[in-house]
Amino acid sequence: MSVLYFGDPLGALALLDRGVRLVGVVHGRPGGVGRSRLIPQVRHLPRWTTPDLADPVVVAALAALEPALIVGCFYPRRIPMAVLDLAPGLNVHPSDLPRWRGPDPCHWTVRAGDATTALCVQWLAEGLDEGAVLSREVLAVGPRENAGHLATRLERLGAERIAEVAVRVLGGEIIEATPQSGEVTWAPLVPGDDLEIDWSRPAAEVDRLVRASAPDPGAFTGIGSELIVVFAGQPVEAGAFSVLPPGTPFVRKGLAHIRCADEAYRLDRLQVGRKALSGRAFAGLLV
Repeated sequence: MSVLYFGDPLGALALLDRGVRLVGVVHGRPGGVGRSRLIPQVRHLPRWTTPDLADPVVVAALAALEPALIVGCFYPRRIPMAVLDLAPGLNVHPSDLPRWRGPDPCHWTVRAGDATTALCVQWLAEGLDEGAVLSREVLAVGPRENAGHLATRLERLGAERIAEVAVRVLGGEIIEATPQSGEVTWAPLVPGDDLEIDWSRPAAEVDRLVRASAPDPGAFTGIGSELIVVFAGQPVEAGAFSVLPPGTPFVRKGLAHIRCADEAYRLDRLQVGRKALSGRAFAGLLV
């Protein structure tokens, strides 16, 4: 039973490790974790990197591979029906569907303060992330976890989970699929210019934005003429500095803070211009 694979190296490796035969690979990006181990195993196969899947020539080349199953694992573009008509398709999505459909669920999971998320293996469908769910694994979100760490964790685990389901499907097992139900929320990509910190918001909300934007590109703010990118920090009590207006920086116990709507946000790791600084080093620039 042959698989046409779309996505990052980890999912393809998980399939190969389970003895699944790949007939073609459509890479979602040039690199990715595990690429150096994957390429020697698929060098002989037809391969593409984010081709135009609306091109009839590309679709015909994929059809010629005669896949029994399509597997998508963090492929960054929508796979159109012209391709999905070639074979049944599986996808893995790092959210508790239908919550956070779309390309950036980890950002929005952290930004919303969700205590849990999920890995959902689903049938591929024409609509974005709307297929029925074959496997759902609920996972805790760490209270200080940033979106980059969450995404890495779920991508590694997601590759294993979709490979497990693919093996079951290829083996002829009938897996009951659960249609998605409940409120649909969307997780669009956020332009970097929209990640400016609003210090008139509560400190907990500022903290979620910083963690949702880390480690790249990072949430940003301005102090004087300097543009500052904030990668890590912590909401703290403002104490005697509660008389300051929101957005005012201050130094307490040698550490840099900024006043928020309710309390304050301690700056732990940031970048000023092109220079990376600790919050303590930045505090030295403020006094």
